[in-house]
Amino acid sequence: MSSLALTCLLGSALLAGALFGEPMPEGEAVPIGAALAAPAAHAGPAKYRGRIARVCQTKGCWMVLEEDGRWARVMTRHRFFLPKDAAGTAVVFGELAEVEVDPKQARHLAEEDGGGDPVLREFRIVARSVAIGD
Repeated sequence: MSSLALTCLLGSALLAGALFGEPMPEGEAVPIGAALAAPAAHAGPAKYRGRIARVCQTKGCWMVLEEDGRWARVMTRHRFFLPKDAAGTAVVFGELAEVEVDPKQARHLAEEDGGGDPVLREFRIVARSVAIGD
């Protein structure tokens, strides 16, 4: 195994089980795909789980949680930052809502995400805590 591959493997292993933000409350996490299928049923703070699809490459201030083609952007509001190389699964505690995104912020997020078209309406979770890995 090359030293680069070993470094990546060890980095991913060190992130497994890592907690960012506030302590994670007890209880089961709802799959993000199920939550997005019925968002009104998930008002208020809750735990969600899914696959980390993307992470902000500027500061690690957001990530995208995905399952079965449905996704929500997890925002830290700069209270804590996530590793830019975070991968695998995550559990997020926070509030889920569908939001209108200001066009200027949408362009900024698209740039941080490596380009692509700005998204003007999306689901977001304002995160209090994020646990990476199982």
